[in-house]
Amino acid sequence: MKAYATLEDKYFPAQQLAASLIDLAANRGVDRNKLLRGTGIFYEDIRAGTVLLSAAQMLRLMANARQLMPGKDAAFQLGRRLFPGSYSQAANLLLHSQNLRDAFRLFSLVKMQLFPFVQARLFNHEQQCFLLLDDAIGCGNEFQFVIETYCAALVSASRLLLGQRIPFCFDFPFPRPRYIQEFEENLGYRLRFSQPLLCIRFDQEYWLKTFPQASQTLKWHALEQLYSTARSPRLGFLEVIRQTLLHNKSTNLQDMADTLAISAATLKRRLKQHGTSFMQLQDDVNRQQALYLLHVKGLNNEDIAAQMAFNDIPNFRRAFKRWTGSTPSQARLSWKLIDFSG
Repeated sequence: MKAYATLEDKYFPAQQLAASLIDLAANRGVDRNKLLRGTGIFYEDIRAGTVLLSAAQMLRLMANARQLMPGKDAAFQLGRRLFPGSYSQAANLLLHSQNLRDAFRLFSLVKMQLFPFVQARLFNHEQQCFLLLDDAIGCGNEFQFVIETYCAALVSASRLLLGQRIPFCFDFPFPRPRYIQEFEENLGYRLRFSQPLLCIRFDQEYWLKTFPQASQTLKWHALEQLYSTARSPRLGFLEVIRQTLLHNKSTNLQDMADTLAISAATLKRRLKQHGTSFMQLQDDVNRQQALYLLHVKGLNNEDIAAQMAFNDIPNFRRAFKRWTGSTPSQARLSWKLIDFSG
């Protein structure tokens, strides 16, 4: 098994995510044949519990569910069903984790089996944790559905593991939806829309709070079981490229192709299949870093330019405007952290 997965690679078990969505849709009266149309998924295989699915198949299933299911809460309800779910080895691993930090670390080992669509990177600043989210696999039009599912799963799972609801703050890049009540019911009231960063924020005090069901022995037992049967890749295709660019900004297309052991032409073709390009991914990585340094850490232009290896401020300003559509000064005026505690 290669180290990363593309949209069409089949590697994660259908009895978890797909089965949950199929059952959810059936409970809402959706015809199963219509739901599975065009996905290449057969219900008999789901029941047998042996089939492996690709991300592309699951995204087509999500698209069908979004169109066929009544109401606007399908993604949130799916997220609430994901954990502990039916994939017992991964669920046991997380159920017996020590704290939120441990759970995030362990989830990174099993996410390609459970929910391979989101890349999450964590930063700590001034007693707060910032979770920055990206598309890990090429979700296309289903990315908002995926994010709604991920956020609902995070709220539900953390509440189960900690025994209390963590007051997460959510920043979404998409406009405020008409179905805002579904966001408030499933995620709480600390919500902002049309934001420059896709970000989840929470107080650092929750990061190391011990979970009531923490067990080092049971955790290691689940980990050994997973390692003995693990056949999934560790990263999504877009995720491995972003990680490479984060560690080495000077990486070019040919360098990246060499890292993935494919030709530059193949890399271009695969990126197009995943709805992006190498330059766009470079810009996304730089944009996210620049916005984090500007909005969250509050650095000035000189410090941001230095951290991002720009030789002079004018070049940084031009690049920032290309990445974000605004100058650093305009961006500072349009965004600030909000204290939701009051």
